[in-house]
Amino acid sequence: MSKQAFQVVIPDYNYWKQNIKCQTGCPVHTDSRGYVQAIAAGNYEQAYWIARTPNPLASICGRVCAAPCELACRRGWIDAAVSIRALKRFVTERYGVEIQQDKEHFARDVVEKISKSGAGVSRLLHTAGKTAKPVSIVGAGPAGLACAHELALLGYAPIIYEAEKVAGGMCAVGIPAYRLPRELLQAEIDAIKALGVEIRLGVRLGKDVTLKQLYDESAAVLLAVGAKKARIIPIEGATGKGVLGGVDFLRDVAVGNEVRLGPKVVVVGGGNVAYDVARTAVRQKGVTSTALVCLEDFDHMLADKIEIDEGEEEGIERLNSFGPDRINLDDRGSVRSLLFKKVISVFDSEGKFNPRYDASDTMTLPADTIIFTVGQAYDLSFLDKCGLNVDMTERGTIKTGADKMSTSVPGLFVAGDLAYGQKLVIDAVASGKKAALAVHEHISGTRLRLDASEDHGVLPGNQVWHPADYEKVKRRPVPVAATAGRLKSGASIVEQGFTKEMAREQGGRCLNCAVNTIFNGDRCILCGGCADVCPEYCLRLVSLESIKGDETLAALYRNRYGSDAVGMGSAIIKDEDRCIRCGLCAERCPVDAITMERFSFKEVLTSE
Repeated sequence: MSKQAFQVVIPDYNYWKQNIKCQTGCPVHTDSRGYVQAIAAGNYEQAYWIARTPNPLASICGRVCAAPCELACRRGWIDAAVSIRALKRFVTERYGVEIQQDKEHFARDVVEKISKSGAGVSRLLHTAGKTAKPVSIVGAGPAGLACAHELALLGYAPIIYEAEKVAGGMCAVGIPAYRLPRELLQAEIDAIKALGVEIRLGVRLGKDVTLKQLYDESAAVLLAVGAKKARIIPIEGATGKGVLGGVDFLRDVAVGNEVRLGPKVVVVGGGNVAYDVARTAVRQKGVTSTALVCLEDFDHMLADKIEIDEGEEEGIERLNSFGPDRINLDDRGSVRSLLFKKVISVFDSEGKFNPRYDASDTMTLPADTIIFTVGQAYDLSFLDKCGLNVDMTERGTIKTGADKMSTSVPGLFVAGDLAYGQKLVIDAVASGKKAALAVHEHISGTRLRLDASEDHGVLPGNQVWHPADYEKVKRRPVPVAATAGRLKSGASIVEQGFTKEMAREQGGRCLNCAVNTIFNGDRCILCGGCADVCPEYCLRLVSLESIKGDETLAALYRNRYGSDAVGMGSAIIKDEDRCIRCGLCAERCPVDAITMERFSFKEVLTSE
């Protein structure tokens, strides 16, 4: 019988860095572990600035971020992820833009905290020389705002041009007010303006100003217009009265345009936007029923579970595994009903989107209004006869370089949806920050490099701080308003947030993945005591002949023991994914061969 082989790696800088999975899982690399631990310890202001320093839209993200950090959280591999997003909201409500009356003073605090952080653009603050022409940004959504924020920190005076009468992009005209209060959004925008950013509203590119004109009058131009054009499936009856696009409907509600919905509303789609649409429809006067129909079965729906649960609480009927086939219209061309076919499969054998249906299994839903939420498109009509030679892809999007920002026109960049398609708010923020650096390199003629430093600090007494019984504490749902109360108005906030006691309890669930067990092979006597005491069974004593690794491991072994000794001896191996950083192994070790060390790193941008 063959022996079990263990694939191992030798830890290095990238290993320790990637081990802090919440931070590396965040597109802007927020030290989520850092602010969650600070909350657990009661250091709320410190927690806020840890969250805010890399993220200019921290207060917004505390409300609506889809939280890729939580998807990466190792606690989620054990029971359930730490409530990182809700904890961010907890500290932004106490120290964020939403409570800062003097935005100019707050902007100065932002600069000071970023400077003291010694990371990111801290060494480049206000180093940019004045330009005869401004940097122009088209689109005041998350990508455009983040880019403007970073450019202002560098010393530029960017101007944002926004087609809508309000700034914020889809945060303002797409995300419902019951999720994101408009006064909070405006406070975030005002704080960015206080850094020296100008926003000009109601300026439509291609109509009020041409791209060529803007390009000629600017030191550089960033296009961050977003995908705000609704897609409607071209089935029979799709042009009838009462057929709407989801993002068009959300925009009209957001800006106060007249919205007429019939009593019976059917929403087609199964993602978060579909639920935004359905839950907004429920809140409109005259609507008596709202059904949401999607291709996917329940287990494969794209929407977050919390959206599905809260939608059902609000009376939304969910119908899975059906696809639209035909819209039935009355004699006046108005919607009467919608015919669906049963879905057999959504993807083909190669994993490509290719729905198959059972035409004999149909369902007809009566409807007065049908709202499609099956994706969004770009409105790039401003490129028609714009006077610039902008290369396009076969799919009709702007062609970019390997950096996903630069275009065929020097000094013309893209960010957000235009750069990589529709993603999360935090992805747009990351894209905007990255674009700001590309703009700076273009204007200044300098190249930027990322310098990294690391530190491994031994914890006094090898003691890792955790609240009592932290490994037993369950994830707590975020409190929400009662259903009847939250349906009274489209602006009635649903999620109420954690209390101080809840926040400290939930923050204490963090495993503190920056702390690592470091083994000293020269001291280890291979007694196995550490493996015996480990509550998660993540340590194991094995023979060296059962270990496999890359050339780095082989070279290390040869240098230490000689080439003829390969396979001799024993070793302790660790399953990093199971470790809860309890420190019992270090406490048990009779020869002090194990130390508990906190890994920290800084990555700072400098000019070459």
